[in-house]
Amino acid sequence: MGIVIDIFNENGATVEGIIPDFMKELEFHHPNLENIKIVDTMSTRKDLLREDTDAVVALPGGIGTIEEFIETYTLKRLGVYPGAVILFNQDGFYDPMLDLFRHLEKSNMLNSNWNDALIVVDNVNDLIEAIEQSKRERLEPRHYAPA
Repeated sequence: MGIVIDIFNENGATVEGIIPDFMKELEFHHPNLENIKIVDTMSTRKDLLREDTDAVVALPGGIGTIEEFIETYTLKRLGVYPGAVILFNQDGFYDPMLDLFRHLEKSNMLNSNWNDALIVVDNVNDLIEAIEQSKRERLEPRHYAPA
């Protein structure tokens, strides 16, 4: 995320952040954030990050990014989060996770419609297009139920 913040700053954008209190104590935030909102918990942070958004984009990242993506994707499939869920699979970064989803489907642990709630792109142009075309729509919770 640091690189993304740097690029936004270099292009004159204002970047704001939301961090849980324990991260503030560790000074675990980017120094160029214009405004940092401190919240009590990581759950509150994630709720605020999703609030009033048309889309959530998961860039290649570590376990925290994957956890945030899985939670948002689950909320989308349950009909709770109305925005688009976009996975930026640059250079096949998320191929192993997508293979896991296919394995879960094959094992009858995940519906065959799992990818209906997910937009996977592998280049910046497609990412921009996916963001621009994002619209808020809730899935029926039955989307999540076994088929």
